[in-house]
Amino acid sequence: MRPNSERLQTIIRRLLPLPALGLVWTLTQLKPEPLIWGGLLVYASVNIGLLFFLRRFPNKGHQLLTGAGLSDLVAIVWCLIVADLSPAIIAIQGISALRAWRYRFISHWLALIPALSGFIPVLDQAPLFPTTASFQVGQLVELGGLSLSIVVIITLIMLGDRRNQAAREWRARYDNVRREQKEQVASLEASNNDLRDRLRRMEALGESLRAINSSLSLDDVLRQILDSLTNMLGVQRIDNAALTLIHGTELEHRLLRDNPNASEWATTLGHAVMNSGRAILLDNYEIGQRPEWNTLARAHISAALSVPLFDPDQEGAARGALSVVSRQKEVFSPAEERYLTSFSIQAMIAIRNAELHVQLQRQQAMLSAVLNDMADGLIIYDEQGLPYLDNASARQALARSAAHNGTLATKLAEIAASLYQEAHTISREVADNDGEHARYYRIHGSLVNAPLDTRLAVLVLHDITDQIAQEQQRREFIAKVAHELNNPIHTLIGFLEIVFNEKLGPLNDQQIEFLREASHSARKLNRRIKELIDFNRSESGQLRLNLTRANVIDVIISTCSQQRHQVKEREIGLEYNLPPELPDIFIDEERIGQVLTNLIENAAKATPPGGRITVSAELREQSIYVHVTDTGSGIPPEQIERVFKPFYRLDNGRPSSRSHPGLGLGLAICKQFVEAHNGTIWIEYSEPGKGTRFSFSLPLQPETKSMTQDTTV
Repeated sequence: MRPNSERLQTIIRRLLPLPALGLVWTLTQLKPEPLIWGGLLVYASVNIGLLFFLRRFPNKGHQLLTGAGLSDLVAIVWCLIVADLSPAIIAIQGISALRAWRYRFISHWLALIPALSGFIPVLDQAPLFPTTASFQVGQLVELGGLSLSIVVIITLIMLGDRRNQAAREWRARYDNVRREQKEQVASLEASNNDLRDRLRRMEALGESLRAINSSLSLDDVLRQILDSLTNMLGVQRIDNAALTLIHGTELEHRLLRDNPNASEWATTLGHAVMNSGRAILLDNYEIGQRPEWNTLARAHISAALSVPLFDPDQEGAARGALSVVSRQKEVFSPAEERYLTSFSIQAMIAIRNAELHVQLQRQQAMLSAVLNDMADGLIIYDEQGLPYLDNASARQALARSAAHNGTLATKLAEIAASLYQEAHTISREVADNDGEHARYYRIHGSLVNAPLDTRLAVLVLHDITDQIAQEQQRREFIAKVAHELNNPIHTLIGFLEIVFNEKLGPLNDQQIEFLREASHSARKLNRRIKELIDFNRSESGQLRLNLTRANVIDVIISTCSQQRHQVKEREIGLEYNLPPELPDIFIDEERIGQVLTNLIENAAKATPPGGRITVSAELREQSIYVHVTDTGSGIPPEQIERVFKPFYRLDNGRPSSRSHPGLGLGLAICKQFVEAHNGTIWIEYSEPGKGTRFSFSLPLQPETKSMTQDTTV
């Protein structure tokens, strides 16, 4: 259904033609004079013009209404003067009433003219109702004018009432809107105050964090955390604050104010927060009713807030707690809990940074002490070949070298450059200067990967000058001792041969046995002296190789023949397994024979009676490989890497190895002789209880090194 107002307007629009028809009928019945017709036409033309002007300029409505009202007054006055209350006034009344209805949305005061003009005939004291039965048109017109005035007045009252009702509705709406706006303004003011408070807290938090992070001293950071905490939450509300950190199983507290019972409530809150791993917010009721908070009640605390401190390096592990307490009731809210939680995260980061700084300082101090107190020199080069770091020993060595025009700095830079090129470790001996100022260093170098994809060459200088001197003295001493023993041993062996051959008279069996044992011991002693001499010459570079074209098969057969009798006495079999032929190579037959002799003797010591020793050879690529294999007790795994070291005596559990220990130079001399031929010696395999195979290789065309050589074709 349509609203009532719309229905009313529809009815009025449909009834509007009736007043117009009545007005036309009245004018035709009254037959006014031409002068009145002219006035009415002028009045109608003015109002039509005003109507068109209003449509053209709708914003000039109030000015046009003023003009329309003036035209009505002029028309009525004219009608009174000229027509003498002629019924033409009714036409003016009707026109003004219709126009007032048209302009009702702009103003109602125009309706006063048609409302009052209908009472003018009454003022003339003319009878409105005829006393006779006769009917006059003029009286009917006056009665219609009065009726129209009454209708207009009623319409004005209704329109005024409707306007008042609309005004009241608009007033109520306005009041509701204003009340809602006030509520919204109050809400906005509350939000604004909350935002101001949050902004103030965030600014305080930011200032606190900047102050905390401005220092790397742990004590300063802990003190600044407590000061910043009180400034952030309000000095008036906080009676005390505690920063609790766990060290092992004990809790350490930093208090804002050290007063009685402070450590007790701090310990209680710290344990509770770290055990639960979450924040704790307590009010006066909980503190008074729950027994676990008795320590807080004894300290007259009415409100407490504590949050855990989580270590960023240990996920989920609480390193401590940050607690604030107050004697005021309900001073802490969930908002303060959130702020304190955010603050605790940054505070723990600052504490961790300070701890790392302290740890770094200690490590730097320790590293500096280690570097400065190292007996060996340490120097680090960057990729441009410039010294990056050194210690006192390295600076002292470089200064000593520079003082005597040495070349140590140049050699170290070359070693560092070779490290960057070859990218592996280097161990090298370097001599600096000659004569009385000569210094010798063993250089160990390696590359290290530094941060930011930087590589550094680290060189360690070990001064071996005294060691070189001691080695030289040792070699000289061994040479002198060997020389002093060599001649008497040769003399002893010669005299024993004379007596043993009965050139001085016949011998009985017991004397022959004693002489044979003495001759064997003398020859063994002679071999030991010869080993010392060979080893000493080899280390000093004075051993001469007599290289001749020879065949390894002949050397193997000759050596096995010489050792067969000795091995047979131990009830051990000795055999060789050789190919039909091997090419001739340049070797020192005596030295290679000595290598085979030492290997066979060692195999015989490790092999029990009934065992077997096999010597074999083969051609592989550009080298001849010689193998000495036994079925002895084998070599313990932990001793395999040390058997070729000088003066190392192997203990394989055999009684022969304990009764005839030797000097421990046999395998070391074998290694030196083989390497002098540019070959290699190694243990191919060794299984305890099953035997061992020693192997060495000799190149077909050796390039001898490290030993002086004589070549005979």
